[in-house]
Amino acid sequence: MLTTVLLLLILISLCAGFYSVFKQQGRILLRLDRLEHPGHAAGAGQEGAGEQAEAGGLPLQSELPEFSFADLEGRAVPLEEFRGKRVLLVHWNFDCGFCDSIAPQLARLQGSLEKQNVQLLLLAHGDAASNRKGAEEHGLKCPILLITEPDKAGPFQNEGTPVAYLLDEEGRVAAPVARGADRVLPLALELAGPDIGPPEGDASAPQPGEAPVAEKAAPHRLNLPRFLLQREIGLGDVIKRITSAFGIKPCVGCERRAAILNRWMVFSGLGGTGLKAGTRAPVFSLPDLQGREVSLEEYRGRGILLVFSDPQCGPCDELAPDLVRAHREYAQDGMSVIVVGRGKAEDNQRKAKEHGFQFPILLQDKKWKVAKEYDTLATPVAFLIGEDGTIRRDPAFGKDAILALVRDGRGSQKEE
Repeated sequence: MLTTVLLLLILISLCAGFYSVFKQQGRILLRLDRLEHPGHAAGAGQEGAGEQAEAGGLPLQSELPEFSFADLEGRAVPLEEFRGKRVLLVHWNFDCGFCDSIAPQLARLQGSLEKQNVQLLLLAHGDAASNRKGAEEHGLKCPILLITEPDKAGPFQNEGTPVAYLLDEEGRVAAPVARGADRVLPLALELAGPDIGPPEGDASAPQPGEAPVAEKAAPHRLNLPRFLLQREIGLGDVIKRITSAFGIKPCVGCERRAAILNRWMVFSGLGGTGLKAGTRAPVFSLPDLQGREVSLEEYRGRGILLVFSDPQCGPCDELAPDLVRAHREYAQDGMSVIVVGRGKAEDNQRKAKEHGFQFPILLQDKKWKVAKEYDTLATPVAFLIGEDGTIRRDPAFGKDAILALVRDGRGSQKEE
């Protein structure tokens, strides 16, 4: 009994500490006390009025405006059809990199959500074929309704993706709006409760005489910013470290509970630190601003400064004149500057014209596949690639580091 009370106090303290850090760094909130009290999920996310005001969105207990959108089969489905269940309504786009990052976890939570009388419902952009393909790819079997007229998307009209509302059985807003993958996923986890089993058909499902699913399931991973967490760590180990700091020695029971928590939840870094020197640069092919496919293979035999950028990124704007100068100087040394940009083609075209870019600007898809292959989601970040296709220096993050890499790259090229 004493151990249970102590563990609960530790979880509450851990929750408070994590909340203060996460609120500052992306406001990631995971209500760890739900592990001990799954029944409290009925009130998931019902923070005070101050939190609601800070989050914005529709007020608590207000009714979500009625809507009716077609599902993937073309049938008109009104929101009213889901009355009697709590609904986790998510503004969604399978072409969104953040949606893509949490889709597998949401798929895994579907069964647990249903047990808690929660209906996962995606209000998605795109056509039926692309959404059907995305759902099959990730194993999502929940209803998907298509936003054919964005101006009729109600509270999501001016929102990005993913954004979620939790509705109660009467269709009223039951939690503050959750904006971003780092808030949508913890809300879904909290609603699902601690007993999260493996996906349907998973070979890890328990056989007769084996341990229960809760102790065999692969851990869910909660991604945190890389600068907050350099490696993976289980929830149980986090609690053990805190108790050790207070001089509390773990008993056999504590070790067992910690192992269970480790199997339930693992914290891991998000964003990556980039591929290191000596790694073979992943080859890719992307369209440029004119729509022509450009492959990295075309530049084999030349040195490359590969820069990941974003037209909405302030430091990228500050770096732009230096890239123009580097391109001019690199051309004399047999090197090339290539920029891989996020976002819309028109935004990248506007930036190219504004700064006078003469080097290739390539457009990656919304899932940022190429950036992930280079193990980075940051901007600006640069890689110096040698003539043999190998990354020659560790990646450079930010303007100053990239300028140092430019100087280093040009010096190395002249020596060769």
